[in-house]
Amino acid sequence: MPVLVVCGAALIGATVLMFRDADDRPEFPNEPVAEVITAPSRVAITIDDLPYVMPSRTTPAEGLRYVQRINAALQQHGIIATGFAVGQQINAASEPALRAFADAGHGIGNHSWSHPDYGTLTEAAFRDETRRTDAVLEDWIAGPRYYRFPFLREGETEETKEAADRVLAEFGYRNVPVTIDNDEWRYNAEYLDALAQNDAALAERIARTYVAHMQERTGYFQGLAQSTLGADVDHILLIHLNRIKASSL
Repeated sequence: MPVLVVCGAALIGATVLMFRDADDRPEFPNEPVAEVITAPSRVAITIDDLPYVMPSRTTPAEGLRYVQRINAALQQHGIIATGFAVGQQINAASEPALRAFADAGHGIGNHSWSHPDYGTLTEAAFRDETRRTDAVLEDWIAGPRYYRFPFLREGETEETKEAADRVLAEFGYRNVPVTIDNDEWRYNAEYLDALAQNDAALAERIARTYVAHMQERTGYFQGLAQSTLGADVDHILLIHLNRIKASSL
């Protein structure tokens, strides 16, 4: 996987925020941070839902700007990422965003055709989802072939996991799991709502709290690996091609 290296010190925040509904929204306070040494861990940067998240709330021009800002942040740190594309979201309008990501040297992987929960699919339906996106990505994938399950749902039983393995092997894909998970999609939705309401102060608070959340999640999962395995490990971070990431990466 074309990836990249994030080493050294990270700032880890203290609070994990979950949004369930309008009555459960936090106040987005300024989060305290404390220095945590992350070396010698390495972190692979993986970005889901290419060409960009929420096409119903994102114009093609906005999506392209998100990619350009994310590319610039990655380039600043010498990072090559792997992005996972949803087949049905690739069209004439969104293709420039996908092309900009690939032209920056980042890898492209398969993230299904329609972003379904694998647990709702038959083996035949999973094969069709994989095949359709594979065909669309034929000109975009160079080198190793990677797959990311939507919602990280890889099968609830040994039989369903084996069925998925058969399909992925048939198309030459390697499943890419995640070791650093987070609630980025929730923050992005709240961030978009704040911007739509022209509430710049709230949007700024959400963005600051989001950064603290991502720092906290990184520290948590690194600590979990250390306490469980007794050693640092190389990690795989899940993020998304969305507006809050474009503003905060």
